[in-house]
Amino acid sequence: MTRSGRTLAALVFLPCWACGSSTAPARTAPTPTPAASAVATGTAVAPSPSAREGMAPVPPASDETARIATMLAQVQRVRQLDATKSVPGVELDRAALIAHVKAHVARELPPQAIRNEGLELQLFGFLPTEYDYEGAEYDLLEEQLAGYYEPADGTMYLASDLRADEADATLAHELVHALQDQHWDLERRSRYHQGAGDEAETVSALAEGDATSAMYDMIVPRVLGANATALDVPDISGQIREGISQGPGAKAPSVMRSSLAAPYIYGTLFVNALRRQGGWAAVNRAWEEPPTTTEQLLHVEKWLAHEPAKAVSAPPFASLGSSWMPSDEDSEGELGARTAFEEWLSLSDAAQVAGGWGGDRAVLVVNGDRAAFGWNMRYDAGLPGPPRAARAFTLIARALEHLLGPAASSDRDAVCHERKDRGPIAIAHKGLDLIVTLGPAHVGPWSSAGNCALAMKWIREIEATR
Repeated sequence: MTRSGRTLAALVFLPCWACGSSTAPARTAPTPTPAASAVATGTAVAPSPSAREGMAPVPPASDETARIATMLAQVQRVRQLDATKSVPGVELDRAALIAHVKAHVARELPPQAIRNEGLELQLFGFLPTEYDYEGAEYDLLEEQLAGYYEPADGTMYLASDLRADEADATLAHELVHALQDQHWDLERRSRYHQGAGDEAETVSALAEGDATSAMYDMIVPRVLGANATALDVPDISGQIREGISQGPGAKAPSVMRSSLAAPYIYGTLFVNALRRQGGWAAVNRAWEEPPTTTEQLLHVEKWLAHEPAKAVSAPPFASLGSSWMPSDEDSEGELGARTAFEEWLSLSDAAQVAGGWGGDRAVLVVNGDRAAFGWNMRYDAGLPGPPRAARAFTLIARALEHLLGPAASSDRDAVCHERKDRGPIAIAHKGLDLIVTLGPAHVGPWSSAGNCALAMKWIREIEATR
């Protein structure tokens, strides 16, 4: 659903759109998420037997070794964290870089995981029904990918067509990931675990925020005479959103752009908040005791209080009939919810509706060529102001009416809209819970496989068993 790029982002090395700001070189550092990290360089390092399996041979260390070593010394000084070992630098053309990324994904990620993400986004209406989601993710990556660190073989890969400023900006960001990897084992932290999407996105955002904040420290003083913590929320959010909307990103659906930018925006805001309180030592503490939810990442006080997520059961789906089976079950988290709501609401309203998130669980179910999606989000109790679930319901219901026209079914706490191509979409609120159901729909070719009577029945089933 809202995890557009989340599963891929936890394993693949996404561009650093933050680097495309007015304070940075025009086209710069692609950044990996936790799986991507960079280290010092030296002689070639052989990967472990497990890592070597299925991987292309590592070329000899290139002439990039000296450049990486020089940049690493600067990064260590800025990030105030010492490197513990060296790795080689290798130049590759872009086709070879993408081939390495795809090989990494093939080793680490079940193919169905990315397909499920695309299917969920299509059920929401955020992607066209006939859309190659995985191919679009790689297309978005390919043109802007300038380099990445592969922890499985300990090598820093750089595109061979980079200008000097591009290579420097890439290394400035990637080598922070190197230090993270050496001190906190990013390879282990970034492994895919089914059903742990929110936690994976949290670690991804911590890694990207750390690297982006440090990289800004190497750029911002030239312009502002201050470090990255002088940048405010509009600076960071605006620069990153603008960067991802340029080049190939301009043609990508908005949900993909928003989701891919989110770890950089909110990770940097989290890291900068920590730095203002306790410098880089506070960021190091966050690595030792990392936030476990994107709610903690978005609200530093909740991380400091170790506030856990509420346990929410996956929505049941007996109302859909027999032979339905779960294909994916996960928690979207506050950041995933915010990204979804941004497709229907203003940025400020989406943040308010997602705020107060306490926990959630979603399930994608399939039956032959049919698919459906159910999501139950629970707010924290005792929040000030009007009940969050009721307010969220009202705002989303208005947005759906504007988007889809009058509801086919409605009452005080639930509404449903018919959609010819994707099946019904229904939303409801009860107590602290906001509930969304999508479909069922036939997915090849796309057409509705249900109606609002079925969707409302499903809503009531979820309400009764929450």
